[in-house]
Amino acid sequence: MPTEPWTPPPYEVLPGVTLPAPIAAKVERIDRGYARRTREHLVITSGTRDANRQARAMFTKLRLGDDLLKLYRNKAAVQEITKAYRASSGKPPEQVVAAMEAVIQDQIDRGIYVSAHLRRGAVDVRNRTMSPKEKRAFLESASEVGGVLVIEETTPAHYHLQID
Repeated sequence: MPTEPWTPPPYEVLPGVTLPAPIAAKVERIDRGYARRTREHLVITSGTRDANRQARAMFTKLRLGDDLLKLYRNKAAVQEITKAYRASSGKPPEQVVAAMEAVIQDQIDRGIYVSAHLRRGAVDVRNRTMSPKEKRAFLESASEVGGVLVIEETTPAHYHLQID
């Protein structure tokens, strides 16, 4: 009796993560290439963010000691957000995040987007469980799809994808 060809299930999207249809389509293509190479699937940890989700992500990075000025292109926007973080030092985390969120929302209102996540053009992919071979397979799969800039971030560890 012939066996059915192996058909990969779709990639996993963590609860609360939203992806616009064009972004989801590219992620699906990347996942197909990755699954073909590894028989594993991608885990999407973040997608489109509002000001609150962006503030939470940046808060976590700052708490873990990441240097946001090295990570983000718009240094002035990062400095405004970091200033709100420092000014709220010692307050409960929710108050610190709220202060950072207010700055990010003001930036958005002025047409400034510190992250592509705010413009519906970025996705984060879990890589902490990937072997070196799986990481190579992921990078090859993303390259094969095209229109995807992959940045490996370390705090916390993940691949940040900016998608055209």
